[in-house]
Amino acid sequence: MKWLKGRFKYAFSGFRYALMDRSIRLQCLFGLIVILAGIIFRLTFLEWILIVFCIGFVIFAEIVNSCIENLVDYISLKHTPQGKKIKDMAAAAVLLVSIMSAVVGLIIFLPKLF
Repeated sequence: MKWLKGRFKYAFSGFRYALMDRSIRLQCLFGLIVILAGIIFRLTFLEWILIVFCIGFVIFAEIVNSCIENLVDYISLKHTPQGKKIKDMAAAAVLLVSIMSAVVGLIIFLPKLF
């Protein structure tokens, strides 16, 4: 049981580190805004599942992106073309997930607006 408790301790510690990142805090804020919109527009159960998944996936992608950026910076303090490529690709992954989530949001919320 102590082993399991330690795993949660490490995970929550990692989440605290993640929340120090401005981009992750911003994604969490956007997620809260979408949740409030979902409450206002009375989403169905399936819509909630999609929205919660999208919010979680975007925050997950942002955390992974931050980990990759920190790892590249840890490996080398010099700016190299390889490091830039790695960071740019990680950022592109976040952008892709964010665009996909925005499309899901538009599909769910636009009919409710009109």
